[in-house]
Amino acid sequence: MSTLNHESVEWVFILSQVFGGCCFNVFILENILSNNFSTHSLATIITFCQFLFVAIVSYYPNTDFRGSSWRRLYLRKPQIPIREWVLMVVMFITVSLLNNLIWKFKIGIPFHIVFRSSGTVITMVIGYLFAQKRYSKQQVFASIIISLGTILTTMDSSPKSPNRETSGFGDSKFFIGVSLLFLASIISAFMGLYNETLFKKYGNQWQESLFYTHFLSLPLFLLVIPLLRDEFLVLWDAPEKYVFTNNIIVSKQFCSLLINMVSQYACTKGVNMLSGRTSALSVTVVLLVRKFVSLLISITWYGNELSTTSKLGASLVFLGALQYGIASSGLKNRIVRNRNEKAE
Repeated sequence: MSTLNHESVEWVFILSQVFGGCCFNVFILENILSNNFSTHSLATIITFCQFLFVAIVSYYPNTDFRGSSWRRLYLRKPQIPIREWVLMVVMFITVSLLNNLIWKFKIGIPFHIVFRSSGTVITMVIGYLFAQKRYSKQQVFASIIISLGTILTTMDSSPKSPNRETSGFGDSKFFIGVSLLFLASIISAFMGLYNETLFKKYGNQWQESLFYTHFLSLPLFLLVIPLLRDEFLVLWDAPEKYVFTNNIIVSKQFCSLLINMVSQYACTKGVNMLSGRTSALSVTVVLLVRKFVSLLISITWYGNELSTTSKLGASLVFLGALQYGIASSGLKNRIVRNRNEKAE
């Protein structure tokens, strides 16, 4: 009975991080963006603060104070060599910056959620072309559904103008935003394949991955210190303030940034823990539900409306992603069953 209770508590803890951390992170991010009236996108400062906080919090599990030294920052010898992380770090920070930069180009949170949910299709194409991966008919069918849903949502979400020359994809800002989002999805697909290769070679070292991908990215921000300073001042000098005890006054935007940092870590840790405790299908379903909840919160709280076409497109994306997860789980079970039969 105690074991059952312990497992129940663990599951509550994991799911609370996934739903609480991830959904709250998106909610706070939209709050920051909706109150940003400057010309800055705030992408760099948000990304830097998230990376810094995750690196600090994930530092301790990777330490060895007895066997290491201050020259190595008391870090234990990593299971995956540092040289293997270089390419991963470059891809990771690029994807993170692109995903935060797109807010400057008329990309709304609802569209961003739907488009990111369609990343399965891009991962399939990259896997087929560069990793010799092959997919079942059910997976291909699911990818077609996702693609149709993404196209519908994208076309319907593009800003409309009475002038034909600027209508639809003629809106250059929206087109640039979609292009950046598409580029981020491509790099993310390559990153997933590379991460899969590392884990197959060295084992599931998710704590190392969490720390080193964030920690080794920090020096790259030295190249954009002036921009970091400017974006920090935008948040710090925001007009709306919180007044705490002893006359401590802090802007609401800066407080939102701090909450965004903490919730980002909770979200990342929760997803990693979920991946280690359950099947790929279960992870897919949970994350789809999480994205759907984030979409509902964005629509309800911030008044973002979806047209009938966008709702249809979003439904196709979520249903297609769910179908892909089910098809992938069935394919994996058949492979395992065939191997067992051959072994017998």
